[in-house]
Amino acid sequence: MQGCIPFIFSMGLMLTFWGFLTFFMGTGLVPSPVETFSCLAKMLLGASLWENVAISVFRGLLAISTTLFLALITGILAGLSRKTMSLITPLVVALQATPPILWITLLMIWAGTGSTVPIAVVIASLYPPLFFTVAQSVASLDPRLFSLAKIYGVKNYRLLKDLILPGIHPYLLGGLSYALGSCWKVTAVAEFFGSSRGIGAGVYWSYRMLDMPQLFSWAIILVGMGMGIEFGLIRPLRRRALAQRGIDAQA
Repeated sequence: MQGCIPFIFSMGLMLTFWGFLTFFMGTGLVPSPVETFSCLAKMLLGASLWENVAISVFRGLLAISTTLFLALITGILAGLSRKTMSLITPLVVALQATPPILWITLLMIWAGTGSTVPIAVVIASLYPPLFFTVAQSVASLDPRLFSLAKIYGVKNYRLLKDLILPGIHPYLLGGLSYALGSCWKVTAVAEFFGSSRGIGAGVYWSYRMLDMPQLFSWAIILVGMGMGIEFGLIRPLRRRALAQRGIDAQA
């Protein structure tokens, strides 16, 4: 029960602030919590909401899986070779410096609207931090272990399985927790501009129709998904990563 107190306090504070906004700005701009939750309940009973949520979740999972796969391959190669790192780093930095809105605009021109835009934008946005996490953690491994493996003729797949992946695991968990926290937000933004389906598209059409109760309902869904990912997945991953580094993680 004591662990629920911060959550209850935060929700109470948010609802109070929300009520003040409704009172001062009017229900036309800020629908009341009662009106919003009534609209949300109707949306939850319809198939359209669940289809859009499923589409966004599928896009996010596909994008984060692809990003992790690419980051592992290129990051391990870069971490094992300074020459490879020096060749790849400028390209990754350029990718990191490119704002998502530019990728969204270009991909809408090249590929139109659909799943391509949000998936590609998530990959382009999350690949650089995951790449650097993997590359730097591989480069920090004790080089004497690789020398011993070479002397005893350890095969590459055993080197990867028994030395590299266990060695970078705590750092990879930390990087993955950041990527998961950003994935759903980037997906929603990309869908807002470049897709006709998904949660972001639902936000866009609510905005276009000036349907404020529905817009606030989509906002609750987005925030709720974010909180669920944070408390249900990211925090446990972060605690596990910190524990594996020998740090007593605090909640």
